[in-house]
Amino acid sequence: MTVDGWRELRSEHSALYSPIGLRLVDDFTGRSPIGRVSAQIDRRVSPGVWAFTDIEAVLTPSSTLTWPGLGREWEPASEPTRRYRARITADQYRAEYLQTADGLEFDAPPWNDDNRPNPITGGPIDLYLFPATMYGFPTWVRVLRGFVQEASGAPVVNVLVTLAGVERALTDERGTFSLPLRWATTGQTVDANDVRTGRSGSHVLNLPTDLQSSVTITVV
Repeated sequence: MTVDGWRELRSEHSALYSPIGLRLVDDFTGRSPIGRVSAQIDRRVSPGVWAFTDIEAVLTPSSTLTWPGLGREWEPASEPTRRYRARITADQYRAEYLQTADGLEFDAPPWNDDNRPNPITGGPIDLYLFPATMYGFPTWVRVLRGFVQEASGAPVVNVLVTLAGVERALTDERGTFSLPLRWATTGQTVDANDVRTGRSGSHVLNLPTDLQSSVTITVV
């Protein structure tokens, strides 16, 4: 289309890319998490050294955390790919990645409106959130509450506690955990694995006795 006295210009465009998308999943229900959940991004400044950033996440209607605009640069060809890590905190959960690391690391390649990031994120990653000790289990669910310690008696944090590979929980800084027992029977084994150090321990269920007090598992 032409108009007297005007010249038609090529349409301008703008794009937003997020180098990662985290779909938050309640490991107990398989649904979106309940209660307060917050996300923090740190930037790696050198190997093993991370700097706090004030970059805010965007939560989509599908409970996916994204950071649109992360990696955007004026001249992407002259900028390096930067390393970040996401940390998730929640009142009623502990994030799955805590088994092995303090945050979920990812790269943010540089880009702008004319140069797309390489590679482009293919889709969101499911990040499972395990019930913490404050989780609001339904009243009909049996819950095993316990404490994981090392041989000295000191609490061990971020130990994966499982039953038959179905029910899962992570210990907190006090070494405590709450594990649902929807299909458990007496004699089944609850496993505790400290993935970071390779230590492990176990407890043989004695129901309903174990539901009446806290159990202790020692990892060695």
